[in-house]
Amino acid sequence: MDKYSSIVNDGNFSTLSLKTASHPKTLVHWENLLNYVIGKASPLNKNLERPIYDLIRGTYDSMLCNFPYLENYYIDYALFEYKLGNISKVHKVYQQGLRSFNERSLHLWISYLKICNEVVNNHKQLFKLYEKAESLIGLHFMGGEFWSMYLDQICERCLTKERYFTVLRKVIEIPLHSFSKFYALWLHCIDEITDLSQLTRIAPKDGLLKRLRIDTSFQGRKGPYLADAKKLLRKLTKELYMTVQHQVLEIYSLFESKLHTNYYCSAETLISAEEIATWDSYLTYTINLRIDALTELNFQRALTCLVHYDTVWIKYAHWLIEYKEDLSSAKNVLLRGLSLSHKKTVILKLLYSVLCKLKDHELLDFILEKEENLYATDVELTDDFELFWDFIQFRIFCANSRLQTRFETQSDQLMPPKIFDIIMRRLSHGESRKGQELLLSSLLQFQSKTNTAILETKIFKHIIEADWTFYLQSGCFWYLYCKLIFFEPTRTYLEKRRYIAGQIWEKAKKYGTAMLPKLRHFCQSYMPEDLDLLEDLFGSS
Repeated sequence: MDKYSSIVNDGNFSTLSLKTASHPKTLVHWENLLNYVIGKASPLNKNLERPIYDLIRGTYDSMLCNFPYLENYYIDYALFEYKLGNISKVHKVYQQGLRSFNERSLHLWISYLKICNEVVNNHKQLFKLYEKAESLIGLHFMGGEFWSMYLDQICERCLTKERYFTVLRKVIEIPLHSFSKFYALWLHCIDEITDLSQLTRIAPKDGLLKRLRIDTSFQGRKGPYLADAKKLLRKLTKELYMTVQHQVLEIYSLFESKLHTNYYCSAETLISAEEIATWDSYLTYTINLRIDALTELNFQRALTCLVHYDTVWIKYAHWLIEYKEDLSSAKNVLLRGLSLSHKKTVILKLLYSVLCKLKDHELLDFILEKEENLYATDVELTDDFELFWDFIQFRIFCANSRLQTRFETQSDQLMPPKIFDIIMRRLSHGESRKGQELLLSSLLQFQSKTNTAILETKIFKHIIEADWTFYLQSGCFWYLYCKLIFFEPTRTYLEKRRYIAGQIWEKAKKYGTAMLPKLRHFCQSYMPEDLDLLEDLFGSS
């Protein structure tokens, strides 16, 4: 029996595989399976059998498909390919991982660039990668290691120091955790200057002259002049150092020191409320700085550890909508959040709104259809009233948009029959579902000049005839029934009073004086002249 067969025919492999298949969203099962396969396949080298190689690759791919935020496993996967000499696959794995993090994972970039330092011989290609990384993660508070690597590669690969000075000049203005290290390098560069012409490495010639009054073409005694210029540069460096130090201490004391989880946590792991609140404050602080690159970076940092919490997804989408006016990106963020967050109600509500603004009715209806299917045609059974009512409203919106052929509405129709049936089924559950009286009140919003009779017959009279006591013994039901009739535009005021007193109040009094407070409130608001009649009617009962 070959090595591959001995692995897949082993009872332990079968048990571990069955667990991952049965519980694909449980991370520990994937970790156990991967560790088992790699352990049995070792040593991992270029002589690895092709079937075993495919098995390990397939396990990594499936695992990362289910858990796209596992930074360390992208790195392990890439290093596995690196050991086998598959350099093109190494690039693909890292690029796949970076895409999962919107290309803003400091951990992945550092690991990737370390590999590229070894395998990329073309200087332009390597520095192009560093420049891309700089634009995406250069402002990371913990980005000191990246900048050190960048500067080291410049020293190794560049013949002149111009690029080194340019990059270092940018770094010292960024509030990094390890900022003081780069100021030491900067001061060392100033100390090494031995000629006025070398000052242009520090800043452009025109800038030195206009802002610092340093003339690199000075024709007098250059020694003392250069010493004074360097003294001025050190003074300005110290002032900048104090400014950046203040920023670093502020960020660290308020936020970074309170963040203890900087990696992906499985769905079963609970993050403390204090840490979630810290991230929320940190993101608000970042947004107020109005530095878009830093804001996107910190949102991605927060999502790495809070990917299963809806608060960050919602805040991210709101920022894209309100500050960037980028509805398309907000849609993508919300769709991503919908697939990964535990709580989905608020994400769905915001997503519905974004899709309406984008006039993407097709996707909106698709999501509503999926949502309905989640409940196996029993969407009315959800305990979340807000989710249910949002579903109903947007389903009606889709129907009335006439993009859906199965919803042909008439002008005097209350709503599509299928939607109305869902509402009535929910109402039939009475006290076992939350928000029932709120649902009745919300239905009155659909009242128009032509459909009052439909509302009365199909809802209020139906509830009375079906003897749904949860509603009939509630004053709120009779209050809403009175409002429905009172706001019917086709009846005169006298006709409304007669109908309410003679029909509705007569039925309501059968359920006792508990109905009286709500009806009294209605009467005081709309029919004050009939208040005595109401009191007499319930008094006689």
